[in-house]
Amino acid sequence: MDCGKSVVANENVSAAMVRQARGFALSASFVTKGRVMNFENHKSVRLCVALAALVMATNPNVASAADLPQTMSTKAPPPAAAAAAPFHWSGLYAGGHFGYLWGRTRVDDNGITTEHNARTDGVIGGAMIGYNWQFGRVVFGVEGDFGWTNARGVGEGEPPPPPPPPPVLLPITTHGPNSYDVRWSSHARGRLGFAFGSWLMFATAGIAASDLSFREGAINTTFVPASTSGGKYYGWSVGGGVETALTSNLIGRVEYFYDDFGHKDYVGVLGNPYRVSLTGHSVRAALAWKFGP
Repeated sequence: MDCGKSVVANENVSAAMVRQARGFALSASFVTKGRVMNFENHKSVRLCVALAALVMATNPNVASAADLPQTMSTKAPPPAAAAAAPFHWSGLYAGGHFGYLWGRTRVDDNGITTEHNARTDGVIGGAMIGYNWQFGRVVFGVEGDFGWTNARGVGEGEPPPPPPPPPVLLPITTHGPNSYDVRWSSHARGRLGFAFGSWLMFATAGIAASDLSFREGAINTTFVPASTSGGKYYGWSVGGGVETALTSNLIGRVEYFYDDFGHKDYVGVLGNPYRVSLTGHSVRAALAWKFGP
């Protein structure tokens, strides 16, 4: 075998040739029953092994395939879960509201204020419907609502006049307290808000209306029934609140608003003119269903 010439001709000995040379070395030294096995050209085999070892020692680029690191099998990472689409506020919604009305009634009797802020408080609840348009983070909307309430108040009666000095006896006329009952209230408002994902902060303003019954206090000396005057009051409303998307369609809300329902004029039993004004602070919660995606 002429192994020297083949090694010198190609320094980049393949891994297969190295393994073969190693096999020759092992075979050359293999001992069976105390005797070295007889191979043909025994000296040539030893020369091949020596030259192969010399090439491996002097050339670092030659390496056995068994000495190379095994390639680690890699698995493709699992596909990332699709991100949930952000909540979009555009669309039609409808729902119900429930809260409390802190009303105040003012009465002017013949130009003189007899009731400054008579408490007219009660629970309020009803229905609402609206529509939103979202542009980026800005949300515009319109909304109408109607609510029934048991808000009621009783004013302060006029103090009785001082008794005349004796011995003159004059009839004393006393005026009982007025009473006020709000039957319902309603709003038509515009809304402007700013969205933070599933949260919306908004301001609102528009028209406010209510139905108030005014009952004049009894006049004791006339013995006539107290008059009851009801009427629709119209004014303005302003407020704000916060909403959150509880699900892809269910929306929760908390809001506050101030209403000035305006005033109406009446004529009392004795012909004296009355002017009755109504204002109110309301805090209420609401749930609404948004239609569509």
